[in-house]
Amino acid sequence: MSVIPITVFFSLILVGLFVVLFVREQRHQHFSSAERTSLLPLAEETPRVSGEPCSTASGQPAPISTAQSPR
Repeated sequence: MSVIPITVFFSLILVGLFVVLFVREQRHQHFSSAERTSLLPLAEETPRVSGEPCSTASGQPAPISTAQSPR
């Protein structure tokens, strides 16, 4: 029967930890949402100007190909 008090003790520790981390996150991310945070890795570091071609990994502008692909 000594297992029940140990289980309750660790459960209360986990609940307390959850509450503390939840309150901390709510204060820290006041102007953010889960959707915005999840999309941050997809955001460009420097936004492109409309109509400007995409650049390659080397930073050079991508060549504009006018040739048709073989079918």
